Amino acid sequence: MTVIDDAGPGLLVAVLADIDDFEVNRLARGDDWAADQVAMTQKHAESLLPAGARIALVPPDSWIVTLAGDDRARLMAAAKEYADSLLAAVSAETGVAVTISVSNPHAGPARLETATSEAVRAVERKLVGGGNRLYLFDDHNSAGAAALPERVEGDLARCIREGDAVGAVDALRRWIDRVALVEGVTPDVLRRWIGAELLYALDVAGKRRLADGSADWVDAFDRLALDELLEMFEIHERSYLMLWLGQLLPRIVEVQAPQSPARHVLAMVEQYIRDHYAEDLRLTTVASTVYVSPFYISHLFQRELGTTFLRYLTGVRMHHARQLLTQTALPVEAIADRVGYCSPKRFRVLFKRTFNVTPTEYRRQYAG
Repeated sequence: MTVIDDAGPGLLVAVLADIDDFEVNRLARGDDWAADQVAMTQKHAESLLPAGARIALVPPDSWIVTLAGDDRARLMAAAKEYADSLLAAVSAETGVAVTISVSNPHAGPARLETATSEAVRAVERKLVGGGNRLYLFDDHNSAGAAALPERVEGDLARCIREGDAVGAVDALRRWIDRVALVEGVTPDVLRRWIGAELLYALDVAGKRRLADGSADWVDAFDRLALDELLEMFEIHERSYLMLWLGQLLPRIVEVQAPQSPARHVLAMVEQYIRDHYAEDLRLTTVASTVYVSPFYISHLFQRELGTTFLRYLTGVRMHHARQLLTQTALPVEAIADRVGYCSPKRFRVLFKRTFNVTPTEYRRQYAG
């Protein structure tokens, strides 16, 4: 893209036109179809240009148009008129629709960069509000204070543990469609929420756990690189977001499917530990609950998770102990009892061995 600011002193407005669902349609209909649509859209974008306006293609499917003038009201009116005309022409005479954004007017040496940045931020709002419309840059582009109205973790975890990649994608898609309607949601907020759910999915699908019961993120990102997750923050199209999720989530889910008999037994053991960690839990007790030998469970933990039954149990207990230390005022002795240790001394020894600090020091450092 080469946009030259040669309009002289005064105000400048940027108009950004972006073809809707371009990448998804290109994959479905082919490169020739895509090239034809770009050519037809550019023809309309150029034919409707106001006098003195400049236009530059932003490959593969966007255009930046700049208008300059001294009168703020007239400049904005001209930009909106151009945007409305282009919307109507493209919709009526091509096989695509476009979303168009208009920046605020700006003056000074950085006016082109500022106006272009605003137009880009404004057009991203179609991720939430949909396409085939005009967006004016305003304060709503800043991060909102929206509260997440509902959670999807339950459905997502069930699908992942069942190896149902299609179900996981569908659950996330329906959730995105609902939360995008929440007042105050911006593209940045929506992306953060989706990113959190994808990290949760990696956590659920992860095979290995650290000594404190948390996910082994080194192992997780060996399976799915962090930079692939960060690609989401460049997506501004709902259809492409769904395509991206459809390619990404199955790679997360596939570590769970198909679930072998051994993994099924291990999943039952892990669930039993999560439900009964506060009790006097022993390997023999758990083994009798799932009708296998203690030796087999020990073997599964070593082979599938790279740890031992006792370390896994300790990790789960330490995870809950950290929460109680930072979120409650309970004495350390009471916390020890709540996470399954009848001996506070034993609890303190294991906690310090795990986190290199005593429970009291941990509370002092991390309690809110």
